[in-house]
Amino acid sequence: MSSSTEGVDRRSARPLALAYASGAFGLAMTAQVTFLVPLRARELGASFDIIGLLIGSGALAAALSSVSCGAVIDRLGPKRTFILGAAGTAVLSLLFVLVTSYWWFFLLQPVLGIARNLGWVASQGYITSVGTPQERPKLAGRFSFFSSVGQMAGPVLVGGAAQLFGFRLALLVPAVYALCFVLLGLLLTETRSADHATTRTAQGIGIRTALELIALRGIQVAMLLTFARLWVGHIYSTFLPVYLVDTGFEPGVVGTVMATSGLVAALMAPTTGFWTRYMSQQATAVVGLAAGAVALLLAPHVAVIPLVYLVPAFVGIGHGLSLPLLLSIVTTAAPADKRGVALGLRGTVNQTAATAAPVIVGPLITAVGMGLGFTTGGVVAIAMLVAVHMLHAVDRREQLAR
Repeated sequence: MSSSTEGVDRRSARPLALAYASGAFGLAMTAQVTFLVPLRARELGASFDIIGLLIGSGALAAALSSVSCGAVIDRLGPKRTFILGAAGTAVLSLLFVLVTSYWWFFLLQPVLGIARNLGWVASQGYITSVGTPQERPKLAGRFSFFSSVGQMAGPVLVGGAAQLFGFRLALLVPAVYALCFVLLGLLLTETRSADHATTRTAQGIGIRTALELIALRGIQVAMLLTFARLWVGHIYSTFLPVYLVDTGFEPGVVGTVMATSGLVAALMAPTTGFWTRYMSQQATAVVGLAAGAVALLLAPHVAVIPLVYLVPAFVGIGHGLSLPLLLSIVTTAAPADKRGVALGLRGTVNQTAATAAPVIVGPLITAVGMGLGFTTGGVVAIAMLVAVHMLHAVDRREQLAR
């Protein structure tokens, strides 16, 4: 498929601007829901273990449905799927406002997780269908900038609304936010060519296609990078705040430390195209994520101002570079008519890593202490990145031999 048929008209700034802006949907919605739903459930009398199950049910539903969401994208196209996901998110968010028992949340939260994930994966599918493979790191970097900004802005929006109007009415914010992206989706330009529109490669719910994709060396590299990214990120976000508060930091200061990673990620994402001039996309992702692994190794040893800000800065470098590169690597390695499933497969690995990191490292920290826990997490991340380097080297040799 030529780039002229699969991309929007790159001479027009408007379609590209809308494509970039669609990146502000997924992570921002996750941040808003993760912030508000536990608070509203607690207000309705839910215990902490119930709240954990509620949030976990949404993540589990997203993990189990990601490949199928990708199959929907390959059938309907990223534009229509993005509109469907955003509209479903808006409606379900509104239903949270109407119910007055947290038991309803067990029904709504998994379905909301699926709808939100559908829109998020579709937005990734859209930006990676624009332009040529060589342009993808640059375009995905700009998309990732909006994703990072949305992730930072989401809690601020719902937090302010909750303070002014209470937790129940604050749930209108994600509903209105998602509705805005329905309107944005209607303005997007369709990116699929006529021959792609009639393709039925993604059969059933996409499981067979996903198994075919995972046999590709390039997809294996991308999935391992994805797992390493979320492994580092969730160890950092779950345990660093607790560690800093335990060592005497004020919560407000801890908040600024944690926000730094998002700020650095937003600044780094648009520079992705520049770095890939000098290294392959895979090598650039490895270097960026290695900075995050080093951050875990440093965390127990720099718990003083201002050195503590090195930890989120290094994590932000990895996150800012790796998201656009992973979108590019995954969609370049996959056949054009299977990109949706490939992105859905990445989403499944995301959710698996997000679950595994705190579940594994939490008991480890309890057993051996915070210092050794962080160190072990960093060493495991480095081991994964070494494995990525070896797989990528094998892949390049195989390509040269063909």
